[in-house]
Amino acid sequence: MQATDKPDFLKVMNGMAAMRKATLIPEVLDLWWACMADWKLEDFKAAAIQVLKTQTFMPSPKDFEDLRKAGRETAGEVFAGIGRYIEYSPYGHTIKAGTPRPIAAAIRAMGGADAYAMCEVEKLPFLEKRFCQHYEEIIEHEDTRQSVPQIAYGKDSLQLTKVAGTFTAIGKVDS
Repeated sequence: MQATDKPDFLKVMNGMAAMRKATLIPEVLDLWWACMADWKLEDFKAAAIQVLKTQTFMPSPKDFEDLRKAGRETAGEVFAGIGRYIEYSPYGHTIKAGTPRPIAAAIRAMGGADAYAMCEVEKLPFLEKRFCQHYEEIIEHEDTRQSVPQIAYGKDSLQLTKVAGTFTAIGKVDS
C-alpha cells in the first residue's frame, strides 16, 4: 500500500474492530500497517470482507496471509502436473530447465526425475506423499526467506560457497 492509502486502510481496520468489539491502539495500527505494506488496498479490502465472513474474532495479519496462500496450487495439485517439469529420455530423466525452484527441489528431494518416471503405479501414492511433504516444507521456507532475507540469510546462516563453478564449501558467513 501507498502512504495515500492509509486513511482508507484505517477505515477498514476501525470497521473490523467495531464489528468484533475490539480496541485498536495506535501501536497496533502501526503494526498492522507494516504487516500489510506489500498488499494493494483493493486486495486488502476484499480480504477483509472474506475474513470477516469466516472468522468469529478480530482477525490478525496471519489470517490475511493465509488467504493469500490459499490462492497457490496445493502440493497435490503440483504433483498431479509434475510430468510437465520432467524431460523424458532413453538415457535418464531430468528436471526441465525453467522449473520453479521449489518444485525442482521437491522433485530432487523425493528421489529425482527418474524416481517419478520409473515409479510403479501401485507405489505412486507413496511417492506423492514424499513429494508433498518436501514441497510444503520448501514453500514454507521460501516464504520466510523472501519475507525476511536479513534474518534468513543473516551472518549466522549457513551458506554455500561457489568455488570454480561447483559448490564445495559450507560454512558460516563472516562479517
